[in-house]
Amino acid sequence: MTTRREPPVDRSVFRRLAFISTVMVVVILTILTTFFAITIFPAFDNEALNQRLRHLHGPLILPTFALITLAVLVAHVFVLRLLRPLRELAHGVARLSAGDLDVVVSGSTRDEFATLTGGFNQMVTRVREMIGARDQLLLDVSHELRSPITRMKVALELLPESEARTRMALDVREMEAMVTELLELERLRDGRAALPEAFDLVLLARHQVASFAGRTPEVRLHPAADRIDVHADARMIGVVLRNLLDNAVTHSLPDSGPVVLEISRDAGTVRLSVTDDGPGIPESEAANVFEPFYRIDRSRSRKTGGYGLGLSICKRVIDAHGGRIDVTPRTPRGTTFVVVLPEGGA
Repeated sequence: MTTRREPPVDRSVFRRLAFISTVMVVVILTILTTFFAITIFPAFDNEALNQRLRHLHGPLILPTFALITLAVLVAHVFVLRLLRPLRELAHGVARLSAGDLDVVVSGSTRDEFATLTGGFNQMVTRVREMIGARDQLLLDVSHELRSPITRMKVALELLPESEARTRMALDVREMEAMVTELLELERLRDGRAALPEAFDLVLLARHQVASFAGRTPEVRLHPAADRIDVHADARMIGVVLRNLLDNAVTHSLPDSGPVVLEISRDAGTVRLSVTDDGPGIPESEAANVFEPFYRIDRSRSRKTGGYGLGLSICKRVIDAHGGRIDVTPRTPRGTTFVVVLPEGGA
């Protein structure tokens, strides 16, 4: 399981509830104290007793405020402890929504919160099992498809040249590419496939940009320095660059400007950004583009892209290196993909 950053949890609701409870205690105690001072002190007809009570009134003010403060603190601590299971559950829900399927919320009470926590943990376990079964099915099917694909390739070599053979060979190559990407996606799941080494990222980027020479729109490289060293798997980072650049070029419009690849170094990290001038990605779709087989264009036409695996592979690679990858839709059109890698490797 890759390391994921935990999103911040908004505890303002719980603080407001604790504050309201505290205010209620203060108000009640203040009313009771005022009632005592107004109604009890003047109730005696004995002037000597009233005089003595008036002398005691001053020394009693400080202890009274001390008791009120103590009551406020006790109420505040009690409310916070009472709401602790709910805060932990909210934190677990936030982690689950961020993709952390290893989250477990501890249940330390024997009330309704414990029932809710137990149900949440069972749900997470079930979701993890379902996703694991799906991934294993894809892996098994991909392995099983390699043998018939190989046999088809051999059979095609024995056929005479024809338009039908060319079309079949194209279909077989596409199927083989999809199977290869599926196996690569699974191989990157736990990050063990990465073989980090020191290399010049700018040099690698120049090679990748050169491979797009002659394609429209033009791909431009803007490095912040002539050489930027990074400790990572050069082959995998090359795959990320190729997929991002190919995605940007493929989805560009006839009047789109150049695709720009920028590389910079900042505070122990290396930042890559690929910016295109294509139709852009709707903000509602941005959170899903890294999911396997997800495509904005539901038609899955051969003209509109691949199989929806390229960006998933990019995310697996970057996760395996302890970095992050994000997408930012631009206005009025275009998209920027940003990759941040630790300079010294994961």
